[in-house]
Amino acid sequence: MLAELPDLDDFHLDAIARVRMPGFVRGRVALVGDAGYGNTLGGFGTGLAVVGAAVLAGELAVARGDHTAAFPRYDAIMQRYAKIAGTSNAGRFLAPRTTTGIRLRNLFLRSPAFALMGRYADSAAEDIQLRDYPAALITR
Repeated sequence: MLAELPDLDDFHLDAIARVRMPGFVRGRVALVGDAGYGNTLGGFGTGLAVVGAAVLAGELAVARGDHTAAFPRYDAIMQRYAKIAGTSNAGRFLAPRTTTGIRLRNLFLRSPAFALMGRYADSAAEDIQLRDYPAALITR
């Protein structure tokens, strides 16, 4: 790969990293999706982002745009729901440094243990009772 680098027109290199924060809101800023509660294993991240966006929009609508009222409610709801994402960092697992690590990762991904972990994530994904935000408030 390094030998081909001079001949490439475009090259992108990124890291799998995680920043831990005490909450998803600060001042007039609210984090949604991967910015606040990213989860790179099991496909739960997209669901977290969609739920988070819906909760944030709904809470802002109910509070008539008052972020000082909406943000604490959004944060409390998402702290509970996103707890599965807050306790893990799949970066080292998904991007092992050695050939042996890659082989072990691939072996695990094909194992019954990984399937069991996926079922747990599915169960956690359904562990929320979303508030019925009035559509009229959200579409204004």
